[in-house]
Amino acid sequence: MKKIIAMVLCLVLVFSLAGCGNNDQSLDTQQMTDPQKCYAQFSGSFTATVEQLLPDYCALPGKTIAVVHFFQDKPFLLRFQEDMTGKLVEGTVYVFEFKTFEVELPADEENPDISDYMYSIDVTNYRVAEDSELGLESISPTVEIISK
Repeated sequence: MKKIIAMVLCLVLVFSLAGCGNNDQSLDTQQMTDPQKCYAQFSGSFTATVEQLLPDYCALPGKTIAVVHFFQDKPFLLRFQEDMTGKLVEGTVYVFEFKTFEVELPADEENPDISDYMYSIDVTNYRVAEDSELGLESISPTVEIISK
């Protein structure tokens, strides 16, 4: 009886080890299908309220960081390459135009939010927003998903 149990256990062990073997064919298939990288391309302009202007002590003197937010959204930092003190008024809504830029998206992100990528933005122009550009009619940037 003990020999039969020992033989059955040996067979179970052999079959369990055989089930854990490496399948070379599936590994080759995974290496051949290289995933494409996705990029988000942001362009256009956006409406945002300037909450506060801060000097950029980390960069060279004469640069400004503005704390801004979209309509009913979280605040984010917007960097300017010049001193904006006296040019932008805190509490005022502006339309900011910026250079088109691309950022690589993480694999799990399908709908990118520009406020997550504001470190990449380069503001080229700004103006005070008109009444038709406030609130729910705010201008939003164009986002295009590109696979490379």
